[in-house]
Amino acid sequence: MLVVWGNPAVVFADQASDVAALEAKCEAEREAKIKPLRDEEIAKCKADQGNDPGYCERFWKDYGNAKRGANGGTIPRMFGDLPICVAAFNARKALADGDVR
Repeated sequence: MLVVWGNPAVVFADQASDVAALEAKCEAEREAKIKPLRDEEIAKCKADQGNDPGYCERFWKDYGNAKRGANGGTIPRMFGDLPICVAAFNARKALADGDVR
């Protein structure tokens, strides 16, 4: 019979770093999809002669992120439904709920 005593803090740290890695991959994939769309919006804004280019950059810098709607509700972030993002969300939820194995 083999009994192994492990440090739960080490296991938790490993799981937390795995979740953080999944979240980083999610953000990288989201940014890859959002960047061309954001650049297009910035270009359209700059094409209007009445707009300051700096204003266009600032206004569209957070394009694709979650935001508040006019009625106070939240408009979800773009591409949050990518498979890696769904996996990262589920992993973070499992870690928070203590359901990690």
